[in-house]
Amino acid sequence: MSSNLTASAISGFMDLKDKIVLAHKGYFGSECRNLFRENSKEVIKISTTKDYISIIELDIYCYHGTAIQYHFALKIPREFSALKNKYFVSSLQEILEIITQNKAVFLDIKDTNITKEDILGAFHGKNFREVILGNKSVSFLKRFNEMPKEFAKCINGNIFCGFYDLSKLRNNNYKYLEVVFPFQIKTRMKEEVEESGMEFRCAGLFFLSKKSYWNRINRYDIKHISSDFL
Repeated sequence: MSSNLTASAISGFMDLKDKIVLAHKGYFGSECRNLFRENSKEVIKISTTKDYISIIELDIYCYHGTAIQYHFALKIPREFSALKNKYFVSSLQEILEIITQNKAVFLDIKDTNITKEDILGAFHGKNFREVILGNKSVSFLKRFNEMPKEFAKCINGNIFCGFYDLSKLRNNNYKYLEVVFPFQIKTRMKEEVEESGMEFRCAGLFFLSKKSYWNRINRYDIKHISSDFL
């Protein structure tokens, strides 16, 4: 287990051995949610130093008059300069500067105005271990076909996760499939995802407690976990 893991995560049912931890919204654990804004430079600067964190997740939107911009809560399009001054948000480029390149970066793309060119421009000259592009829509993610080899796709958790043609997804550079509801976590589904050559992920949005989340993680031997339950 990592030497710099928060003390609250060291317990009998939370074993991080062989786990791949995603810093959800940039957070390195549940307790820091009370100390930092989600997706903020301040929390990501700490998360990137944690050796148990493998992937830094960012929620991104696009704003008028700029290329791709980093975002933390607002959904109404506005001039980025006004948002920056009022809410202290940062551009994606600014955030990427503080993430160490041994990490993978997960972009949870919230805005369908974001283009392939926006993404490639933001990552120009960067050399992260992997860049994962996530969204709930397969049709939207088609625009990110034929990306450089360090880019991969993730179908984000939704009610239809059990109905995708997994081999077709894999052939279109999907590396990850995420489920979001506890009832979707089944041995057969996990095995089918892994047999297709993809990796099975579990978001923690609908779990009521750390214990219920980790019971599922341990029971089904799920490797990818969220920092929400550390």
